[in-house]
Amino acid sequence: MNLLQHGIQSLLDILKSKELYRTKDDVGLIVVSQRGSNRFMSFGSSFEQSSLKMNKPHYLVHEYTQAMLLVLCFVDVRRITLLGLGGGGLVHCITHYFPDMKLNVVELRQAVIDVAYTWFDLPRMSQLKVHRCDAWEYLIESEADNTDIIFSDLYDAKGMSDWQSQIDFIDQCYKALSENGWLVINYHVMPAKDSLLMSHISELFPSIFQCDLIQGNHLLYCGKSSRPISEAYLAKQAGSLAKYVKMPLFNYYRQLVRLKPEYTERDRS
Repeated sequence: MNLLQHGIQSLLDILKSKELYRTKDDVGLIVVSQRGSNRFMSFGSSFEQSSLKMNKPHYLVHEYTQAMLLVLCFVDVRRITLLGLGGGGLVHCITHYFPDMKLNVVELRQAVIDVAYTWFDLPRMSQLKVHRCDAWEYLIESEADNTDIIFSDLYDAKGMSDWQSQIDFIDQCYKALSENGWLVINYHVMPAKDSLLMSHISELFPSIFQCDLIQGNHLLYCGKSSRPISEAYLAKQAGSLAKYVKMPLFNYYRQLVRLKPEYTERDRS
């Protein structure tokens, strides 16, 4: 399913759904609807910004959010930063399965935060902190080496935020990451391999993986560590993680493409 087909299917789903609530701020609409046990947030367009199983909120509905979890196979994690809140699907998942992790969430719109708490039961706990600010400002003001993973999922009603395609944004994420940290970015259109952005990412990060998904999302996993990750180790980690969270993560592992460094037979040992 390409991006257009996904948008059409999302629109059909919205038309079948019952609207529960809507509000508007300076940025635009926020609409909460429900279809069966699934509750979702949209920003007045055909695309779901977030979707939650209200009877099982820790289960990630969208395949790209499930695939994002694969980064947990690459690094030991204590601190996670999430850029973009939506309805808080990743927050529910991480706080449920990994309750000891410190989680910082950055969201520009106070109305989105309010809706996430009121309509999506966003958890309130000491290890979770929600920052109402611009992602760029948050990164600029953050200390270096303050997080082990950054999940960047910055979207509005029109599509992906331009920030995710800016070299300065990548630089600030790199600064914020710990020595062995990883950046995961959700793209709807993957940057061209010969673009300045991809060239810069390749210069900064010793390890890079890509995962292209059926629904049109393209995930980029960028690691600061130069430690080789063998296929055998990665497969074992992906299998264990999939079993733990009870999601089809191994299917997404099979779709991972190693962009850097090139894998060699020596890495099997």
